[in-house]
Amino acid sequence: MKNFEDFVYHVVTNWRIDKKAILESAGLSGLSNREYGDIAEKYVKKKIENLSPTYSAFLSNGSQSPADLISYARRNGYWHIMLIQVKSSGTKDKIHELNQEEKKVFDEFAKYVKKEFLEFPHFDSYADKPIIISTGYAGVLRIAGEILQHRLVNAKPFKIFKINMATLDMDKIKTTIRKAHTLNIK
Repeated sequence: MKNFEDFVYHVVTNWRIDKKAILESAGLSGLSNREYGDIAEKYVKKKIENLSPTYSAFLSNGSQSPADLISYARRNGYWHIMLIQVKSSGTKDKIHELNQEEKKVFDEFAKYVKKEFLEFPHFDSYADKPIIISTGYAGVLRIAGEILQHRLVNAKPFKIFKINMATLDMDKIKTTIRKAHTLNIK
């Protein structure tokens, strides 16, 4: 998708301006341990980019939105935009799972991405194309040692938002999207 990186910047910047109060009240405006979180996000970005078909993934600037990663891929007959929230910890039991309030904020962000996608001037050629926007979660275990390592311990989808999808088989697409959100976890 041409200009997608510009779109990510646009959405994240405007989300920060328009939804700042929501983010702050939900505790999603920043991670408690920014440096480790940034490294975990880069780890998940690589996992996304290794999916098939190939996804292009972008880090949310300073994690200033509910989606730490925004990626896209051309799938069979539609575009898939995947929004991922990454949480990490050095202890498996302490990797934060999103609560209902945080998931609601994430849903609002996905709706915002959908609205902005339809209004973004550089995306006029996609106005009539089938597009799926999905939200999901990645839990990453940080393994301390001489070399810092990471392991994806949990990855799952939350919701799907549709644009121009009336003619496609949604059951098959939902299965495909759920699989993409597992990020090939082993």
